[in-house]
Amino acid sequence: MNPHKEQTMRLQKGKPMEISILAEFVKLVETCSFQQTAELMNLSQSALTKHIHKLEEELNITMFDRSQRSVQLNEYSQRFYPYARQILAAYNEGVAALQEMNAQEEGSITIAYDPLLGQYGVVDILEDFSLNFPQHVLNTVESYKAAEMLANKKCDFAFVSEADADDTAFSKMIFRTDHLAVVMKKDHPLANSSSISLSQLVNERFVLHSNHSNTPHDETRKFMELCAQQNFKPNVIAESHFTSTVLHYVQKGRGVAVLNRMHIPDTSTATDLAVVDISPTVRTYLYMLYPRRVISHSAKDFLHYMVECCSQ
Repeated sequence: MNPHKEQTMRLQKGKPMEISILAEFVKLVETCSFQQTAELMNLSQSALTKHIHKLEEELNITMFDRSQRSVQLNEYSQRFYPYARQILAAYNEGVAALQEMNAQEEGSITIAYDPLLGQYGVVDILEDFSLNFPQHVLNTVESYKAAEMLANKKCDFAFVSEADADDTAFSKMIFRTDHLAVVMKKDHPLANSSSISLSQLVNERFVLHSNHSNTPHDETRKFMELCAQQNFKPNVIAESHFTSTVLHYVQKGRGVAVLNRMHIPDTSTATDLAVVDISPTVRTYLYMLYPRRVISHSAKDFLHYMVECCSQ
């Protein structure tokens, strides 16, 4: 007998389901992992577990089959999932409609950007727009989930790295182009080279950039792809979320670093370091994402401003 068949569904009156918990349920169905869902939703695993238990209590249904290491969908979670997604989509569309009305009335615009793009002049762009268009209220949000904010209609534009620019639901514009380079101590034998190939780095130890999530950092991903293409297995001795820490490893002689050129601070302030481009050139593109239909006057002005900036 299926143990779930013995359950009866009685939604408790007076306890409306919370949208945030519904969003967590949807993400848990998609990942089948409490740990991954907690990371994506910026929650502790214990908080996520409590929320899912609360949802199950409200519905009087066990939505997942749990073991010590995994979570599996059952017939109830599979049936409820598409409806939960529809509810979330409708809610987000309703919120976006209200925000759009508010933006049109107030002449405001919200820009989200990945914190890793600080070295690419995003803040300068936003400041310059504010100076040239003082009639618009510019709200900025620094977030590792800028693309997700745009998808949920919580911002008008999102500046993101290449890995987050695959969503075909949005228009996108390249606003910066970068390329990989090797950072080494100035007394390194290759420090005065015009460029460096992987074959010249065969005996090197590498310090790489890691990401805040489980996905590889764009720089590291592109470097490892290049290595795979050339059947080169790099000796990676350390990784760090922070560029400053990566460079500190290099300064201490632990190895060489591979970073995007514009991620590397001016070597005039770090006189013991040298930067040499990798050959063949490995390019990285930074994007601005925006809805296919831009409505408010402030958003249209910002889009036109960005077109002019990127065409120069």
